[in-house]
Amino acid sequence: MAQPKRLDQEEEVVPAIRHDDAEWKIIQQNTFTRWVKNHLQKAGETIESLETDFSDGLKLIALAQVLSHKNVGKFNKKVAFRSQKLENVSLALNFFQNEENIKIINIDSTHIVDHNKKLILGLVWTLILHYSISMGWIQEKREDGDNKEETPKQKLLNWIRNRLPGMPISNFTSDWNDGVALGALVNSMAPGALEDWENWSPNDALENTEKAMKSAQDLLKVAPLIAPAEMIHPEIDEMSVMTYLSQFPATKPIIMKPKVQATISNLDKILQVNDPREFDLKLSRDGFKPKVSIRDEDGQDIHLSLKKVEDKENAYKVKFTPTKIGFIHVDVAANDVHTFETQTIPEASVICQVVPIARLLDYNKTAKVGDDVKFAVVDAIEGPVEAIVVDPTGKEHRMVILDGTSPGEHSFEYKIPCIGLHSVNVFHKKLPLTGSPFPLRGKPKNSFKVWGRGIAPEGIRKNDVVGVHVESLDPEENIANANISLEVLKPSDGSHLPVSVGYNDESQSMDFEYSPKQAPDDLEVLVKVAGEVIESHKIHVAPESSSKIRAFGAGLEGGIVNEPCVFDVEMNGESKDLSFAVEGPSKAEIGCQERPDGSAILSYTPTVAGVYKVGVLADGKHIQDSPFVLRVTEPIEGLKPSATRVTGIDESKVYNVGEKIPFRVDTRLCGVDLVPKVEILDPELNPISYGAREITPGLFEYTLIPDAPIKHKIDVSVAGVSVPGAPFSVKVKEPTDASKLKIFGPGVDGPVYSKEPTRFTIDATQAGPGAVEVALRDDQGENVDLDVLDNQDGSFTVKYTAQRPGAYQLNVVFAGEEISPIEINVKPNVDVSGIRVEGLENAVVTVNVEKEIHVFTTDGENTRIVITSPSGRVVEAIIESTPTGFRVRFTPSEVGNYTIDVTYQDIPIERSPFTLQSVEGPKNQDDSEILDGENQENPGDRTLAEAEYLVFGSGPPCADMVTVSGPGLGPLVAQRSTYVSIDTTNAGFGDIDVYVDGPTRTPLHCVDNQDGILKMSFTPKQPGLYYLRVMFDNEHVPGSPFQIVAVAALLGNPLDQRSKTESPYSSISSGSSSTPNPNPQACT
Repeated sequence: MAQPKRLDQEEEVVPAIRHDDAEWKIIQQNTFTRWVKNHLQKAGETIESLETDFSDGLKLIALAQVLSHKNVGKFNKKVAFRSQKLENVSLALNFFQNEENIKIINIDSTHIVDHNKKLILGLVWTLILHYSISMGWIQEKREDGDNKEETPKQKLLNWIRNRLPGMPISNFTSDWNDGVALGALVNSMAPGALEDWENWSPNDALENTEKAMKSAQDLLKVAPLIAPAEMIHPEIDEMSVMTYLSQFPATKPIIMKPKVQATISNLDKILQVNDPREFDLKLSRDGFKPKVSIRDEDGQDIHLSLKKVEDKENAYKVKFTPTKIGFIHVDVAANDVHTFETQTIPEASVICQVVPIARLLDYNKTAKVGDDVKFAVVDAIEGPVEAIVVDPTGKEHRMVILDGTSPGEHSFEYKIPCIGLHSVNVFHKKLPLTGSPFPLRGKPKNSFKVWGRGIAPEGIRKNDVVGVHVESLDPEENIANANISLEVLKPSDGSHLPVSVGYNDESQSMDFEYSPKQAPDDLEVLVKVAGEVIESHKIHVAPESSSKIRAFGAGLEGGIVNEPCVFDVEMNGESKDLSFAVEGPSKAEIGCQERPDGSAILSYTPTVAGVYKVGVLADGKHIQDSPFVLRVTEPIEGLKPSATRVTGIDESKVYNVGEKIPFRVDTRLCGVDLVPKVEILDPELNPISYGAREITPGLFEYTLIPDAPIKHKIDVSVAGVSVPGAPFSVKVKEPTDASKLKIFGPGVDGPVYSKEPTRFTIDATQAGPGAVEVALRDDQGENVDLDVLDNQDGSFTVKYTAQRPGAYQLNVVFAGEEISPIEINVKPNVDVSGIRVEGLENAVVTVNVEKEIHVFTTDGENTRIVITSPSGRVVEAIIESTPTGFRVRFTPSEVGNYTIDVTYQDIPIERSPFTLQSVEGPKNQDDSEILDGENQENPGDRTLAEAEYLVFGSGPPCADMVTVSGPGLGPLVAQRSTYVSIDTTNAGFGDIDVYVDGPTRTPLHCVDNQDGILKMSFTPKQPGLYYLRVMFDNEHVPGSPFQIVAVAALLGNPLDQRSKTESPYSSISSGSSSTPNPNPQACT
């Protein structure tokens, strides 16, 4: 009967044969390995692989001695040969069979030495059955009286059933998949350890199993020979489960003390690697301190900090940072502060998953068109990875994602279809990666920049020397090694133009130059790399230009972003319509400032670096060297060109030939240690030599000594940017002396009558060489046509005809220096000398007393008489014709000045308008008697006596003692009231008469201050020359008649109008031939 029993047991010894890739086999091998390793640790040994680590017999002998607690005998400790391995393995196998009475079948030493995994696993299972399940157990009698010996499986199963009487345990596979049975078993051995096992849900199989195995390890010292995830695997084999469970019968039950509960909150189950986290921990009882451990999958502790919350009882804050991807275990225990015993709290344990943050590895952010760019995404453990690339045209390219060799690795490739910025959008689990979208710039297959005037389709002229510059856009590529060439082809006959080439080390560019020799002509410029054409440009060559218009300046040679690019355009005497255009990476408006010298300053400010083309066109055609092609560079750190100062140049001054012109350039505040660039050019843009020296660092002095009477242009720039005010214009002339200029003749000395031709002479023979400019304006500010004749001897005859009478002003400029204006009084061309007025000998009349005057004229139809009261009302007068003219009678009704205008053909006669002062009549009897007596004695002089204005004083009248002062003596502004004060305090007793002669009637208003001082107010109505006559006792006072000039209210200095488009001057030059100019205009 013994033999069959043995056979039953042997059937359990050899594991079942299944598919090699079955999960059960991996789990079984892991479990058996952990069982062996757990026992070998007692001997200070370990094992990694059952298949290979037993091959030399050493670890198998160590296992035999640990399991049996016996010495197996002598063996080969240093194994070098197969025979030694076989001897060691045979020694161990014989020990198990002979000394331990373990039947080992179907395996010998060669199987172990040759790594027969299946038989080795069978051997280990045999040892597990013998030492862990069968050995040392007391065979209990069956209640049914059958004393048949149980198999190890039955024996272990019955033991468990006895421990768990209420649970239907029937196998070592599926009954243990949810962790509930294991929790019950642990709680039966350590009552109170897992009191809530009955409430566990089978759906939480992994969590249940982890808690149970953790408590078994901590309380019962049951080694975790199987992983929780393996325990709940549906394909787990019963041998693995039996191996683990066989440890429980050998443990001793323990009595649990009252447990401390712990609660973890604010801890997510999914964490990100390297992301610091903090959670709350609370203990249920006083007298304990928490002990928290956080371990990763490898069992490595994760550093943490534990801090008690002061205002809460038994509350703590735990901080940690997961540094590895995978699962972490957060375990909590409580230390008794009195007994120092530690109590685990397995139900508080938490398992969190640490997941990586998917990221895109570094990639080439620039590539050429047609290149494949590879992208790699890592740490995308779960979920799909997607990539969409949007090219510069907006087209979307969905990428094919390939899985990498390692978990979480993915890759894709993108072929660049065109130049420009491509947007690489990468998603993980439908969410964009950090940094997405990622930039990818496509550059030309041959990434070269070709620019220069030499590829401009228009503007190139015959014999121009034009340049073409080729630069590499790839900083890693040396343009000098790029095998670049340039050809200029004549398509008409296939010939080539000579091309010179050089390497510019500063700009790292290849510079080519060519010069077309025929016009008109069409050319083709070919740029080649290694013989392959990368760019082709059609060029039209125009004939040479006869225009003298030129442009120059730093703004046509280069520039810096956000700094003004300034240049100068010189008309050089030509009158053409100019237009300008700037083409480049950024929009740049051109500002234009015209100068009086026939030039213009233009400025534009680029905001983006790159190549710009500036076109300057005259009447729609490019001027010489236009278009100007230049490069604008990025800003220079610290550079402030506007802080540069230029001193010593006076653009308003006219310098003499040979005169030293020193000026300084101060760059000390511009922020960068640079030497300024100074150019001095003549009108043809030819360079002019000058002296230069550096006074102190950043302060430079320059000296110009002009040798020709021409305009000089001084251009100053720093780092390619014009300094404030540049370019400067300096005028140079031959030495002259304007004080020796003579102007004479009837046209200025008089008399001059309207509509009668006259002339005057300008003699510059003694004043030296220089341009003479002359302008004549009438009293309305309008220009008078001048006919200028060159007498070929340094003098000029100027003819003109004044169209109307009035005050004219002659302005002369010699060699740029203004001569004091000359006033010319043009008299009317009408003979009014035969018209006279009598009855106005006295300037005073009495109110309400009739006044009679006589006007003598031979042409009554064209003679007009108008009387105006002080209030401005025209007085109704009785005008009677007489054989000699008119008799005029009127009665003044107001106190004040009456004016009597007498004109012939709308031209005032001499002294017209006449002024009469109306005063109140006598108020006392004495005065009446005196007047009556006088009238009785001289009845015919009554009116004359009433009109007489008396100045009371002591002593005989003396006109020389009368003084006239005040703003009314000029100069005056037409339409503006003014006055003069007449002081007679020292002149004695006498009559005073005041007259104003001028272009129009000018009423006078008199105010007597009763202190010997009279205030005469008047308003000149038109610009022109006025004469103020002040008579005292029929004699002129000192200075009378006073000559007064009234100018138009809006008339300024005629020299200020020289910058206008149409000059009022006739220009002539001393020492040069000149023909009469019927349409005078400014010229030099």
